Amino acid sequence: MKKLFGKKTLFIAAAATMLFNTAGVPVSASEAEPQEGDTYALSIVHDNDIHGRIDRLPQFKTLIDEAREEIDNLLVLNGGDIFLRGPRQEQLGIPEMTVLNAMGYDAWVLGNNDFRVPPEGGTTEQGNAQIQDLIALAEFPTLCGNVTMKETGELIDNVEPYIIKEVGGLDIGIIGVTSLKPQDREWEEVSDKEFESGELAAARIAEELSGQTDINIVLSHAGLAVDTKIANVEGVSAVIGADDHYVITNPIYWPGDDGFKSTPIVQAGGEQDQYLGRLDLSFTYQDGAWVLDDFEGSLYDLEGVEADEEIQSMIDSLDTAQTEEEAA
Repeated sequence: MKKLFGKKTLFIAAAATMLFNTAGVPVSASEAEPQEGDTYALSIVHDNDIHGRIDRLPQFKTLIDEAREEIDNLLVLNGGDIFLRGPRQEQLGIPEMTVLNAMGYDAWVLGNNDFRVPPEGGTTEQGNAQIQDLIALAEFPTLCGNVTMKETGELIDNVEPYIIKEVGGLDIGIIGVTSLKPQDREWEEVSDKEFESGELAAARIAEELSGQTDINIVLSHAGLAVDTKIANVEGVSAVIGADDHYVITNPIYWPGDDGFKSTPIVQAGGEQDQYLGRLDLSFTYQDGAWVLDDFEGSLYDLEGVEADEEIQSMIDSLDTAQTEEEAA
């Protein structure tokens, strides 16, 4: 797997201020019970913060398809912020989600900017309609477990706090959390909603999943400062991050004695510097739990990667339609 080193690169192989744990999650019942010392490998291909700049998606699709061919246990995840500030933002994310559907993601998490009505904000009703239209169009689950409606205390309609996906015989929990920015910035679109800090929500949901899942992954649009806290939540084996647009070429983690590597955090840039990342996780069954014992991660080198013809054709059609509309 090639690594890509771009501008604005953030590479943190170890941070003395971070001390994470890698406690496993009790295994769920299955047809063939795991035995002490059994191993399991899971790979995650991820991107985030596209912000309407979809010109790299045809190359992403080529690499995703290659990964699907070579990897048995694979998840493909998107970290949110799919359209705002992009060239088609007035279409409220519909073109971007249409292309993402053709990519075949397993899940996405709402980003802070997915709540924002372009160009500079809108009403609560407009914000809710925008979110529901995106959810209705998405052919994969929409995650966000840390935002509730003030009136009812319930999650946003049609949004899941997590999904449980069977991958290679194990039940993988994918927990979604987003940024506090919409609430902190007092956006009118979210005035009917309550935002909870991502690490608190992740801890609450991971505890709820205990006994239901074998491994938990957090898909976070909460930002690196929160992700370092989420990585310390018991039962979380990896944090797939977003929001900051950091180009993290290798997973952030705390290295300890005897080769110990704590819960990894990854992020694949964003907006002008967006990339496709991959995280390979290795687990061993120990004392009744699947425990993370090693991982490797990097960003794909896009140089020389051919564009997927279907995705390229979709984007070309969008460009043509937009040009014709502007000329009319």
